[in-house]
Amino acid sequence: HVRQQRGGHRIQSQDQSPRTPLRIQQILRRAEHAGPHLGTLCQAIHQKQGDYGVRRILGVLALTKRYGPAAVNDACAAALEMGVPEYRFVRRYLERTPPVPLSLHQVDPLIRELVQYRDLIDQKTKTTTAKGTERETP
Repeated sequence: HVRQQRGGHRIQSQDQSPRTPLRIQQILRRAEHAGPHLGTLCQAIHQKQGDYGVRRILGVLALTKRYGPAAVNDACAAALEMGVPEYRFVRRYLERTPPVPLSLHQVDPLIRELVQYRDLIDQKTKTTTAKGTERETP
């Protein structure tokens, strides 16, 4: 350890464990990358609570794993719009808001309608039973 004044400590970077927690700036960059409103909300939490707000920021980031970054970004936008930049508000907002179902523009064009798959299966089962090589389906 490098000598410090009484009560303080400092560890040289080569002596730090590779499993040390992320620095606050790294966490804020990760939040900013996850979504613009999410980054703004985490910045507001950090400005308001300082280093004590790090756990709340990590909590907001953890919500992206559960609800997805788009939903959390929308919840953060609502929190900022109402002037309540807090983790608790975002969590409750997400718990009370039902998940948005997939719309037509979100479905991949490679995925066909279920009716087409059903017709293909019916067609294949009829051809195999007509040949007599396969067993009949009920």
